[in-house]
Amino acid sequence: MILISLAYITNLPEVSSLNESSNLKILQNYALSRINGDRLSVGLNPVSLSDNKAAQNHAAEILKSEFLSHWSKNGLKPYILYSLHNGTGYMQQNIGQISYVKNDDVIKGITSHSFCTNNSKIYCEPLDPLDAIDKLEYSMIFDDFLCCQDGHKTNILDKLHTNVSIGIAFNEYYFVMVQNFENNYLRAHLLNENDREFLLEAKMLDPKSNLQLSHISIYFDNLPNQGEYEENKNKLNYNMGRLGLIVSKPLEFYEQYVQPESYRIVEAENWDNHKDNINILFKLPNDLEINDRMVTMVIYGENKTKNPSISDTDDVTQREMVPLASYTIPSKAVP
Repeated sequence: MILISLAYITNLPEVSSLNESSNLKILQNYALSRINGDRLSVGLNPVSLSDNKAAQNHAAEILKSEFLSHWSKNGLKPYILYSLHNGTGYMQQNIGQISYVKNDDVIKGITSHSFCTNNSKIYCEPLDPLDAIDKLEYSMIFDDFLCCQDGHKTNILDKLHTNVSIGIAFNEYYFVMVQNFENNYLRAHLLNENDREFLLEAKMLDPKSNLQLSHISIYFDNLPNQGEYEENKNKLNYNMGRLGLIVSKPLEFYEQYVQPESYRIVEAENWDNHKDNINILFKLPNDLEINDRMVTMVIYGENKTKNPSISDTDDVTQREMVPLASYTIPSKAVP
């Protein structure tokens, strides 16, 4: 029995008749067509294929072990791996596999390949990658609630997504697909002036999107290691790290932000947001520990048409926010 797990192009050439690179491109484009077909069916704009390599590298790593996990073997979360592959959008991941065994069997050393080739009494139908893509996409859209509370479906049908990078890897009896959906609204450069001073220079890619810069949230994750992978590999989902700091627009001299208990709000040194051009200079507080953790900065925007009941000094987490871009600061501890 084939197990499906989840943590329209016509006239396709025969996959087996092409080289490996051509095969992958055909499969990625086919998977993209299925994603966009589902989006168009509910009135959403299609997404474009991203060339970020994190999804493909993640899929290739999963194939080696045939163990499905959002975490990489060295303990990296998807958005960190994406950023370290030069991704600058805000990214959310879907993963799925078609296998003849469960993850629990893989922990015991049994993979689909070994199960199907070492037992002469069992016949396993070799997988068709195009059919595998169909099954996984269908499962994520129409059969996702029991396993994942429709998390995969919600991600595919997120109106904010602009791009997706697709990783696909398989052998005769195992298939894995990684979908890294991206929000790309900024053309941005984040310059690290020193360990604690940063300059963000950016431009809105689509001025008609009716978005304006809101704030920058800074999240902390543990440094990656094998222990992080072992602790988290069985989780069906992942979250951003701990919110430690929010960088916001400077207030008038007679105003101040109300400081929450769980994180801090600091004012930027410079906040220039004029006609979709962004120039922000900010410093991390000297007492903020950053050397023993991964630091990810997420740039958020909000609709230019504000709710009059919410003031600029209100807690930014109470407003509807759109993640525009994300950066993980490279660490020497990452292999």
